[in-house]
Amino acid sequence: MNEIMNKIFEKYNFSKTWEENNRIFFTNLDKKIVSYFILNFIDCSNIENDEILIREEMNKLENEYVNHDNEMGIRYSIINSLKNEQEISQIDKNTSAIYLVKFSEVNMLKKYRNLIYSIEESPDYFKRYILPYTEKQVAELKDALSDYGRDNIVEKLSELADVEEDYYSLMNGPNNSSYELVIRLFSKIPFLQYKFKATSNDFSLEKMVNDSVKDDLEKYDKAIRENKIEIEDLITLEENDITEKEIDIILDSLIEAVE
Repeated sequence: MNEIMNKIFEKYNFSKTWEENNRIFFTNLDKKIVSYFILNFIDCSNIENDEILIREEMNKLENEYVNHDNEMGIRYSIINSLKNEQEISQIDKNTSAIYLVKFSEVNMLKKYRNLIYSIEESPDYFKRYILPYTEKQVAELKDALSDYGRDNIVEKLSELADVEEDYYSLMNGPNNSSYELVIRLFSKIPFLQYKFKATSNDFSLEKMVNDSVKDDLEKYDKAIRENKIEIEDLITLEENDITEKEIDIILDSLIEAVE
């Protein structure tokens, strides 16, 4: 996961200025953009059944960020890694943290949903984004990205996000796929921009509607369209004291004609 994140940050002109104990500090090289990020890598795969230990691991960054007693916290280490005084003065207002939390199973994300929300909503020091993942997701994604260099990683991630079958599969629930990880990357990395490609086929409204209606309704719709029956004609049938059973017989005969 470290490799993937580094490629994304380098693509967006971020430079690594400090790294220690699975934490990395990035600053944007563009002087017009004041933006800093701490990547906080947390491996919960061996403690995922113990909420107390997971909470402790996820609280460590905040607890270690500032040490008021001896000025040895993470914030001071980051300050010492910077050379520009203006950058130092802007850290407190412009730093965000991305927590990359590794689980062994994707269902752990649902189990600790409330804990994740509580960490993200903490008001202290920096804005937080929690990005859970599994090793399986990372392995699949690295394989998909293996033929693409740093310059193309955003385009490739966008291509992966465009796979319609994977989109509908994810809508049925978490599935521990690399596609799910790609969607999380776009949702949890604030500057990562999806490269939208307008096509007539992607996520078509017609397909979404067809997937949501019953087979019988689709058949009725097809029968009406192919027999060029107007809605007004169907309304007239109801007004002529015709029973629902008789209407069904008429519609069934139309369906048989188009099947």
